[in-house]
Amino acid sequence: MKNFLVSILILAVLLPVASSQLPDVSNPGWGLGWDVEEDEVLMVLDDTVQFETVLKFWIDNTRPLPSDYEIDVEITYPSKCADDDNSFSIDVESKVNVGANTNETFEIKISGNGYGDMMSAELCSTSEVFSLELSVSDLIVAGQAGDGSKTIEQDLRFSPIYSLSTEFVETDNWNLVDDIKSGTSEFVEVIIRNKGNSIDSLVDPDFIFRYCPQMDYSIKEGSTGGNANPEESWNLMIELSASSSHPDKKCELIFSVVSGGGGFSHVEVLEFNVDAIDVKEQNEELEEKEASETSGLDSKSSTLPAMSSLMCIFTVLISSFFRRELQ
Repeated sequence: MKNFLVSILILAVLLPVASSQLPDVSNPGWGLGWDVEEDEVLMVLDDTVQFETVLKFWIDNTRPLPSDYEIDVEITYPSKCADDDNSFSIDVESKVNVGANTNETFEIKISGNGYGDMMSAELCSTSEVFSLELSVSDLIVAGQAGDGSKTIEQDLRFSPIYSLSTEFVETDNWNLVDDIKSGTSEFVEVIIRNKGNSIDSLVDPDFIFRYCPQMDYSIKEGSTGGNANPEESWNLMIELSASSSHPDKKCELIFSVVSGGGGFSHVEVLEFNVDAIDVKEQNEELEEKEASETSGLDSKSSTLPAMSSLMCIFTVLISSFFRRELQ
């Protein structure tokens, strides 16, 4: 009897300890979070406008048993960058197992390009924000259903890319093909477009002529000041003037400018020809002018003898009249 009572006392002491070591599968002991907490993550574009971004997240399983989890990732695209033919590639494990009392880290690899519209090759602006949603569902544990899912989100945007393009455009005055005659001027429109994905400005814009120092230019309309959003432009109207003594020459108008955002130099060249005035034609024109002026002088001089004769006759008649009166 005494031994029986001792056995009961021992069991009473050990029972709470044993029960505390049994897994409590009803306790939703797991957590989810980003490895690095950031308001926004940059998708860094390379020289070919491609990117690969890796996001890391952890699952913390505080249960005394391993647990399985199902992973789902969705990205919401901004309206100006939503292209069905240009969606991102997402590489992530769909199901993972996390050991008992273990915190494990996993990766989401996102890759693609920075174009908002592949057809027009327009870049997606840095002002556009992508939203990524990571949803993790707890699967059946120890024969019991999990406690549902947990969700975390992350905003993404592209890193800035700076790019400029310059176009020389024909005008009603000049088609960019015909030669510029010496002693005349022609007009050309210059369009500098922001082809990057971020706001940009122009620094130190300059026009110079190569091979033709007798050429000159002046800006008649437009300005290179201020900022331009992606796909906006600076428009100029330039007058190109060839001196009257300019020889036949192949010329180049070189436009150079520095991107205010990227700090790189951009250069564009316009080639054209100057047609000198033909010396023979010029001499013929001068001879014709001189001949015309000479004939005019001859006609004036030819009228002088006639007028002199009339004056002589008039004088004789007057003299005869007064002579008769005196007699």
